Amino acid sequence: MNKAIVLAALAVLSLSACEERRRAKPVVPPTDDVPPASDEAPAEAASETGAFGAAAAAAPIPTAADSVTWPTTDLRARIITSKGDIVVELYAKEAPKTVENFVQYAKDGHYDRLIIHRVVPGFVIQGGGYNQYFNERPARPPIPYEGDNGLKNFRTTLAMARTADPGSAAAQWFVNLRDNNEQLDHFVNDLGPRYGYAVFGRVIEGMAVADAIGALPTGPGGPFEAEVPVETVTISRVDILE
Repeated sequence: MNKAIVLAALAVLSLSACEERRRAKPVVPPTDDVPPASDEAPAEAASETGAFGAAAAAAPIPTAADSVTWPTTDLRARIITSKGDIVVELYAKEAPKTVENFVQYAKDGHYDRLIIHRVVPGFVIQGGGYNQYFNERPARPPIPYEGDNGLKNFRTTLAMARTADPGSAAAQWFVNLRDNNEQLDHFVNDLGPRYGYAVFGRVIEGMAVADAIGALPTGPGGPFEAEVPVETVTISRVDILE
């Protein structure tokens, strides 16, 4: 089997909420997080600059997101990290349950003092579940699946992590560092649906911060065998901007 196809399949199978990792060993299909989607090289980032230590990309990373007419919304959130701020707009009309869930977690302080616990260079960064000691923060019951809302997993988008169960998304989220739509989007063919990952927002400021986090060296940490940033990236809090 072609190596790229194998790696892409592994990426799709493993983009899931890390809260399931400690409870049971993943079965086929695996139920956790986000390994690389293919063997193409991730985009390089320049050295850290700026007040927040954000790395400026050497060149703009191509993305189909630039040609999309995104929904109009006044609802935004500021994800405040130790590497800088990431501002996202939230699409409540297209993903009402998902946005309501994220906003409530933010207002409740659930994301305060957590970490970006998973980095896959050139693919995604993921957070919303663990603190710096890898203690898992308890989450509410999962929310309904909204991965079929038509929003694509292009670079800059914010989406929900989940297990193999499409209706298992709870608190964890990820930012797409490249166009991952072919691997992560919902679609239906003659074999039935392939469930995807619900996009519910998009980075409008601070994508350089996300790229800088995505370029950090990784290794083992806590319950995870790999893909944990060697440098701890703290999420101070998530502020809802209405």
